[in-house]
Amino acid sequence: MNLTAPGLENADIRLEPLSEAHREPLRATKAAEFIWRSLPVIERGAGFDPYFSHVLCLAKKGETLPFAIICRADNRLVGVTAFVGANRKHRRVMIGYTWLDASVRGRGVYKGVQSLLIKRAIMWGARRIGWHVEAHNTLAINAIKALGAVHEGTLRSYSRFADGTWVDIALLSMMREEAKDAVLRLDARMPVTSEA
Repeated sequence: MNLTAPGLENADIRLEPLSEAHREPLRATKAAEFIWRSLPVIERGAGFDPYFSHVLCLAKKGETLPFAIICRADNRLVGVTAFVGANRKHRRVMIGYTWLDASVRGRGVYKGVQSLLIKRAIMWGARRIGWHVEAHNTLAINAIKALGAVHEGTLRSYSRFADGTWVDIALLSMMREEAKDAVLRLDARMPVTSEA
């Protein structure tokens, strides 16, 4: 199965491959203001448009597979997420660059997104699913650990962010069987009806 194949949806959200059509709806969300806090520096400079164009360029090359997160209740874009560094030969993929509009935080959307991406990674054949998170972002690290991921360590002064700071990156992962267990736990906790 292709990582970007249709069908990434549940009762509340739909993930669709990020495209130029999502530029203005994403700009209008509150998610955009959080994105810039933890993006690596790129040659094109900082700011919404250079980063959005950069992500689309990476998608064309297959280096990143970004998605728009759409709330099914009102067909509104409420965030973004991505598969990163998919490697079929080594059967590994990372999940990252997940940002949500403040209006949907704490409503199960994050867990729903992670569940959809983990399931898809399993169907794709992943033996290892990973996350790289800025080490001071304890909220994100704890949320990923709560999914069942293991914190493997920290890469010191690993990335330079758009604001020029050098940051440590925490490595987290799940192996295939751990991921299957995580999906069962997540699905058991997911609401039956939409919360939006």
